[in-house]
Amino acid sequence: MRKTNLLLGNLALATLYYLGARLGFLLSISEGNASSVWPPSGITLAAVLLGGYRLWPGILLGALAANILNLASGHPLLIALAVACGVATGGTLEAVTGAWLNQRWCGKGNLFDRGHNIIKFVAAAALSCTTSPTLGVLSLCLGGYVPWSAFGYSWFTWWIGDLTGVLVLTPLIFTWFHPILNFISRIFSCGWRGRFKSSKWAEFGLWLLLVGIITNIAFGFRYPIEYLMIPLLVWAALRFGKRGATLAIFLVAAIAIVGSVYGVSSFIRSTLYESLLLLQTFVGSVTVTTLILSAIINERESAKAELEKANQELEYRVEKRTAQLKEANGEITRLNQRLQAENLRMADELAVTRKLQQMILPKQSELESIDQLEIAGFMEPAAEVGGDYYDVLKQNGRIKIGIGDVTGHGLESGVLMIMVQTAVRTLQASNETDPVKFLQVINQIVYDNVQRMNSDKNLSLALLDYQGGLLRLSGQHEQTIVVRAGGLVERIDTIDLGFPIGLEEDIGDFVSSADVELHPGDVVVLYTDGITEAENTLGVQYGLERLCQVVSRNWEKSAGEIRQAVVDDLRRHIGQQKIYDDITLVVFKQK
Repeated sequence: MRKTNLLLGNLALATLYYLGARLGFLLSISEGNASSVWPPSGITLAAVLLGGYRLWPGILLGALAANILNLASGHPLLIALAVACGVATGGTLEAVTGAWLNQRWCGKGNLFDRGHNIIKFVAAAALSCTTSPTLGVLSLCLGGYVPWSAFGYSWFTWWIGDLTGVLVLTPLIFTWFHPILNFISRIFSCGWRGRFKSSKWAEFGLWLLLVGIITNIAFGFRYPIEYLMIPLLVWAALRFGKRGATLAIFLVAAIAIVGSVYGVSSFIRSTLYESLLLLQTFVGSVTVTTLILSAIINERESAKAELEKANQELEYRVEKRTAQLKEANGEITRLNQRLQAENLRMADELAVTRKLQQMILPKQSELESIDQLEIAGFMEPAAEVGGDYYDVLKQNGRIKIGIGDVTGHGLESGVLMIMVQTAVRTLQASNETDPVKFLQVINQIVYDNVQRMNSDKNLSLALLDYQGGLLRLSGQHEQTIVVRAGGLVERIDTIDLGFPIGLEEDIGDFVSSADVELHPGDVVVLYTDGITEAENTLGVQYGLERLCQVVSRNWEKSAGEIRQAVVDDLRRHIGQQKIYDDITLVVFKQK
């Protein structure tokens, strides 16, 4: 609030307090100014809850004005002023304490939307309403307005009157304040254009008619049927919401209180105390019951609205997700079509590569034309053709045997394998005999082509030169197996004899050679990792040890028979497992 608004708010609250107090004095049914209902208690608590604690001066001012005028008659002015200050202080503290307790226990949201908040509201009202009667009756007794013997009676009637005012008026003002302000604002801003449902007005009119009938019977003919109001309050809570419920509570409570004050109610008994107790019990019970019922209904409606919102959001999400899935399904379909086309293209490429691979392998007639060695070769491409390579060349009495394995699979690996085969044959035809220079030239050719292809391929390559019983090995590849007489196995590691071809531009520093002397009957076995790393259905690899054992057991046989023994044993190991890498094997035996 701005200062002007705060001042106007306090003045308005002081005026409302004064008018409410005059009404409360009219409803007084006992000595000591104890009223059957004290409207200012409900008005001030609602005001502090809505406007904040800065409205306390308005409460104090209104209480002073009302009590001074009421107490000044027949008593000294100073005493009346002192007593009025005590009573006004109690009323101010009651409103401030009640607001503080409600905000602490129920939070700053709407107090009347939850059933448990209603219980806390009633408890806070019962506790805060003790301040005003305590200070008020004490001040009246000290000022001589009420005898000390009537302290307890006056305190109780004062407390129950304040409590009734809070229970009846605070919910009414709290729930209707903002709707009324909005209604007035619309009228002054653009004219009222609101429309009420005729069915609701008709239902409310019927409700008022029934209230009037029961009121006339109960108070006109003094039949004890006031509790027939309870079904009407339930009706209001069910059909008219929390604002309709608070308005219904106010009307029923007002009828009961006015009837009791004028002595036309079934609550009237022989003593005023008994009459007051019956009246307040009725008003309090129907008020609390209706408020709790209204709050529970509000909770149900809120839960229903949240559920509907959640359902709508869920439907939206389902529709959105369905659209996404439909779009994804379309994308998957398109991708599958592309993959099918790609697979067909790759299948064609692999078929071409497999054909080229088989075409450049040495023919059986070429192998049989070599009179110094008995040579047998075997190569089986994998499902995806790799880059395995082997070749046997004869030039001027010198025999060169090469074996290599290009990384990866597919057309690119096959093309690189053909490059190597062509380069080896070209260098062999040029009578290049230096193994280091031989591998350097091949590496340079492959490296340049790999760079031109923007590829990351490379290969392991071993070259074996044989002449007159001497075998010279160069290049890095799998271990070379040499089986001597009696099946004795020697394994020559080629890791230090070279470097992967095509990986670096210059490999001269890495290339060297090793000499092996062969005797008649000695067997040499060359292979690629497609043999040693072949797995069975359990994931167990064939391994180098098993290969050596098979060759050792069959060393006395011909090169072709040794080759077949290895292939048969390998197939038994693989079984039904898919072949993932090319299988290449070269066996030669000195005659």
